[in-house]
Amino acid sequence: MKKSILSTALFATLAIATTSANAVVTSGVSQKTALQLPEKGSAAHNGWFHSDQAGLPGVIVDGVSKKVTSFQSLTKITKNTQWLKAFGGVDKNGVVVLKMNNMPKWVPGFHNQLGNFAFKKVGAEELYYGEWLARDGNIDKDRVVYYAGNNKTEKMPTGGTAIYDVTGINKNTELDKELLKGQFTADFSKNTLNGSISKTGLTVKVNDAKIDSGKASFKGVATANGKVRGLTEGHFFGKDAAALAGYAKFNGNNQFDTAFGGTKK
Repeated sequence: MKKSILSTALFATLAIATTSANAVVTSGVSQKTALQLPEKGSAAHNGWFHSDQAGLPGVIVDGVSKKVTSFQSLTKITKNTQWLKAFGGVDKNGVVVLKMNNMPKWVPGFHNQLGNFAFKKVGAEELYYGEWLARDGNIDKDRVVYYAGNNKTEKMPTGGTAIYDVTGINKNTELDKELLKGQFTADFSKNTLNGSISKTGLTVKVNDAKIDSGKASFKGVATANGKVRGLTEGHFFGKDAAALAGYAKFNGNNQFDTAFGGTKK
């Protein structure tokens, strides 16, 4: 009985009708892979176990799935199947860990080919950041970090500064793994973003990233552990740049790649 319920629930979650929504999703991903974050967002769906609004930030795995599933829906299904443990769950830090690689063979379709996800919602915004690893991928070479959200900031502040409490995900393959934590400071007069986030063994620093007010975006230099040079990119979301999300990537040193997000203090 449990097998039947689980099979139906998971299939309903990941097999969603094509969306006709006009909502816009703003996103970024550290490298081009099968993971896609479509601008059109998720499809409207209303099932007995799963429902989805149109136009929410969502994912599709090219070559495996054909429909867009929202992070909101993935969160709900993860909570509903957390009793199984093998598929992950939602941990004490609010990180959703979804291990599709552990999907049993009796579940129909492509689900065990979708790879493993770890992601986290940013504040009250429909905004998420996280990481993805393809099935049979190498966690130190093939991991992808990303962010996606609705409601990109339309009118950026033109002066002053704002401090953001920021958290980050790096190799959150299991529940309750440590998040990176820290603060970023946006100077809207100088159009710069600076700050750092840290956890045991890893500090990621953003160094004078340039804020583009016209695009509500930022881009610049990142460093890992004070030595490894990389790139950071991201966007601001919500009214008056209430939140931000982005990633830092380090070519040739994928083990340091980190996704992050935060809200104004």
